[in-house]
Amino acid sequence: MRRTRIVAVTLSVALLAALSFAATASWQGTWNYYNDEGALVGQWTAGCGELDGSWGTRTANKSFTQGCAVDM
Repeated sequence: MRRTRIVAVTLSVALLAALSFAATASWQGTWNYYNDEGALVGQWTAGCGELDGSWGTRTANKSFTQGCAVDM
């Protein structure tokens, strides 16, 4: 019984670590902000080292592009 509990706790910790890594890795990318007409009015890039930064206006009309292919 004790061994089963230790294995279950170990697997749970490993799963949480994997999910945490996946969440961190998927944060790399760029938010693109658009005005009411759909024109690009701003961007914010995060998790991409030297490419991190922002410009323009942040609006509620936005989309997220995962990865570090930044077009600022």
